[in-house]
Amino acid sequence: MKQLESEVLKRLEDITGQAQLRLDIDQVNPSQFLGIEINPRAAAIADLVIWIGYLQWHFRRFGDLPPVEPVLREYHNIECRDAVLAYDGKEEDVDPATGQVRTRWGGRKMRHLVTGEEVPDPSDQIPIYRYLNPRPAVWPEADYVVSNPPFIGNAWMRERLGDGYAETLRKIYSNVSETVDYVMYWWHKSAELVRSKSIRKFGLITTNSIHQVWQRKVIEFHLLQKQPIRITFAIPDHPWVDDGAAVRISMTVAELAYSDNLASMSLLGEVLTEEDAAIPEEKAETVTIRWKTTTKIFSNLRSGVDLTSATKLKSNSFISW
Repeated sequence: MKQLESEVLKRLEDITGQAQLRLDIDQVNPSQFLGIEINPRAAAIADLVIWIGYLQWHFRRFGDLPPVEPVLREYHNIECRDAVLAYDGKEEDVDPATGQVRTRWGGRKMRHLVTGEEVPDPSDQIPIYRYLNPRPAVWPEADYVVSNPPFIGNAWMRERLGDGYAETLRKIYSNVSETVDYVMYWWHKSAELVRSKSIRKFGLITTNSIHQVWQRKVIEFHLLQKQPIRITFAIPDHPWVDDGAAVRISMTVAELAYSDNLASMSLLGEVLTEEDAAIPEEKAETVTIRWKTTTKIFSNLRSGVDLTSATKLKSNSFISW
C-alpha cells in the first residue's frame, strides 16, 4: 500500500512540479490495517512489523524529516482472539451418563510388552472441552480482507484443535459442509461479507484442496446464490512453505458479481515451472506462471467448460461393467 501511495505522490510531483513533503496530508498508516491473531506473541509481532514497515517507508519518502509525534501509537487494531469462533469460555465436558469428564487419547505412544510395537498409551488422556455460548466470530469493519488462514485439514481438526472445538465449530456453521478443511471457514465468512456488501473484495491463501469436490461446495454455494460472488483471480496450485514443510496452496480473489461486471475479465494463473532453492524466498523467484484472461472462473478454479456441472449420460448406462 505504501508502494502505491509512493507512486501516486510521484505522479503528483510530475504533474505539479512540486514534491509532496507535507506530513499533514492523509497517508496510508498503521491505523488502516486491522487484524485478528489468536497467538498473543504473534499478534504483538504483527503490530510491530506494521510500524517498522511504515517508518521505513516514511524515511524512504521524506528522508531525515522526523515523523509526526508520537512516533508509535496504540491503535489496538490487531485483536488477539479466535477469527472464526467466539465464545464466553470453556469448561470440561462431563458425560451425563457416567458423570465423568469426557477424554480422548493425547497422542503419546508406548512399546507393547508382547509385540514390541509402538501402540497408543491408554494412560495418556486429555479432557474434551465444552464451549460456552459459542457463536460465529465478528470481524472488524473493513473494505478488503486478505488472509493466510491456518492449514489444518479436515481429518486433523480434532487432533489439532480438540474434539470440543471441532464439534462446536461444525455445529455453529451448520451451513458449511463438515467435510471441508479449516481454511474454508475463512472463505465462507469472507464470501458472506462480500455478498452482504460489508467488504468489497477478499483474497485468501488456502490449501490447494480447495478445488476438490468435497471442498468446493463452499465456493459453489456462494457462486450460485441470487446475489452471487465471482472469482476474479485464481492460482489453483502453487508451491508454499508451512512451518518449514513444502506444501501446495491455492490463491483466490473474489468480489460481488454485479450485473454490470458480469462481462469483466478474470485472471487465472497456471504454474509452469518451479525449481528447488535454499530458502523459500529464492524458490518463489523461480516460479514461472502462465496467465490467462477469462470471463468466468468456476468452483474447481478452472475456466472454459464447467466440468463441475457435468452429469452422467443415461444412454451410456449398463453398456459396460
